Amino acid sequence: MEIKELVYNGAIPIFDLSKLEKPIEELLLQIGGALTEVAVLLKGADGQAYYPSVVSLQNEKLKELGPKTIDLLRDVNIKVKGLIYVHYDEYLSEEYGTVESGGRRTEGFICPINEAYQEQFLKILEEVSQTEIDDIILLLTGYASALHCFCENCRVTFSMDRKMPVNFNFSLLQGDKELYNEWIEWRSENIKAFLSKITEKTKELGLKPIFTVELDPNFQFEEGLKPSLGIDIKSIANFFEHFIVMVNPWEVILPPVQSKSFKELVQRVRNVKQQTNRNISLMYWPPSGEELKPLLTINEEVKSKGLYVFLQYPDQFKNWRETRIITP
Repeated sequence: MEIKELVYNGAIPIFDLSKLEKPIEELLLQIGGALTEVAVLLKGADGQAYYPSVVSLQNEKLKELGPKTIDLLRDVNIKVKGLIYVHYDEYLSEEYGTVESGGRRTEGFICPINEAYQEQFLKILEEVSQTEIDDIILLLTGYASALHCFCENCRVTFSMDRKMPVNFNFSLLQGDKELYNEWIEWRSENIKAFLSKITEKTKELGLKPIFTVELDPNFQFEEGLKPSLGIDIKSIANFFEHFIVMVNPWEVILPPVQSKSFKELVQRVRNVKQQTNRNISLMYWPPSGEELKPLLTINEEVKSKGLYVFLQYPDQFKNWRETRIITP
């Protein structure tokens, strides 16, 4: 779908600066005064930073692309939010990667309890704060799936004081209801602790963090966030003033308006708003012309603050989807 049509319908585009088909100056001329806000991806899923960085992968041709684009947008009074992947980085995952229950390293995803990575991520926040963004959107946060993370650090840390073998796997957890519940709570507390560090750092830097909730039927919408990704939205609500609900990110099919499934989807979005008691916006991958109407309908019915849309699918989408929807 053309960016002009999206913007004229009130959608907020997400710019992946490495994939823009036209120079930003040309886009601004094309859209005219209709564009009031954008989100800009500041670091690609490959780990490439679009700003000067000592932490992330750096390309001399791209490192000034982010600051220059943001300055240009702000010069014409367009609000700019930055966007960054939290637990996905193909460059840093070589050192801080996550492991599935069966022992397989999962490409690109990061172990959430790795303290060295957490320190690196906080440094990345320091770097992106040097760009003139208004807020920072956090995307792909949490454990890679319900079957993660079983790296040595996670297994040793969880097994301490629990009188269980260090080389446990998911099957062992499933066979013991009490132990499995401990595992779910432990993972959730890990994510909460890291998000607490992030919010403290962003406050120090003068940034407002916005948390993205992946609301997908493949893990029972908000009900599956905790066992799948380690995210308890009620528990983390006080860290954020604003949540973004990513609608059907891995199902990638929107039910027809007026259908029973559509009404359920609207209610699930409302549930996030009610459980967090916060403002919400929506997010979606590149919508087709047929998908824009149901998205705008949801946006209106839940009184969302805006609809953020990607302009193209990331190259890693297939890997993300296959990993996220893994079920025990």
